[in-house]
Amino acid sequence: MQKLFILTFFSIFLLSCTVKEKNYEALEAEVLCDVLPEILERELKFHPKLLPPPPYLNSSKHTVIQIDSIKKQDSLSWYKHLKDYKVYYQNRLSEIRQYKKVQQKVLDTLLYVKKLSIDETVYLKSELDSRKVELKEFNDSNIKVNLVSYLNTFERQEINTGEQVLFLTRILVDEKEENSFFTVFKFIGTYHVFCRKGKDKKWKIRKVIPDDDNKLPLE
Repeated sequence: MQKLFILTFFSIFLLSCTVKEKNYEALEAEVLCDVLPEILERELKFHPKLLPPPPYLNSSKHTVIQIDSIKKQDSLSWYKHLKDYKVYYQNRLSEIRQYKKVQQKVLDTLLYVKKLSIDETVYLKSELDSRKVELKEFNDSNIKVNLVSYLNTFERQEINTGEQVLFLTRILVDEKEENSFFTVFKFIGTYHVFCRKGKDKKWKIRKVIPDDDNKLPLE
């Protein structure tokens, strides 16, 4: 009888832990769904796909008339590009804010995360190991997410396509479910994202801290 009681208790304990973990994962999904459009807006704003300005011309290789002509053509092309990009920027921004109008590649694994030493928020957990993320976890997001295989990405099959893939970490959430934290890894840099739940019960980005010294682990 005692063995049966212990076995039953142990089974209930395991079930309880599993339920709690599933509930926490649902909370992570809630944060990501709410703030993913803001992440894409930030990517659009701070990492625009702009062409470099016209190169400097060597006067020893061109006549003055040639240089003036080339500069004029380059300037016209450059200003046209800027004008076209402003139109693209506004259209893209509008699409990001529409339901499922924009598609975005996201790594199918939420990476390891650890609380920053400068962060005074008391989270339910100070660090979390990586885990697989399912497509259904993004059902409530305005963004149409396409998951990319962790293996393919780190073997550079996806990197070489030239399409941007977002690398996201697990989400740290405080006990009152009012504050959360995660990191976005980029091949050219990293930034930490602090979120807060508003009165409308939606998560919003409160603060972003760049971390250029924190490189994306490729091994």
